[in-house]
Amino acid sequence: MSIQKTTPLKVVFEIHSNHVHERKGKSQRTGNDYTIRTQEAWVQIGDAPYPQKTKIQLEDGQMPYQPGNYELHEGSFNIGKYESFECQPVLVPLAAPALQQKVG
Repeated sequence: MSIQKTTPLKVVFEIHSNHVHERKGKSQRTGNDYTIRTQEAWVQIGDAPYPQKTKIQLEDGQMPYQPGNYELHEGSFNIGKYESFECQPVLVPLAAPALQQKVG
């Protein structure tokens, strides 16, 4: 594989609704109740021609993301079990581009 110098990868999440989908059940292994809360998002990865639908998992008690554009927080990444690289998206609002003033 040839590696070329590129610009940093831009990943933008777009939230359209603050609706949270909840799935509840009982663990077969432990017998404990669980709840999985997710929120739908669209993610634009780099120069891909179209955004792709995905789900963002919310922590217990976490408020849903409000509609808008977001980027990944550096806390989204960690090294997991067996030294594997992992990403559990934590979103922060995308800064609005600075308005350019016209001179003239």
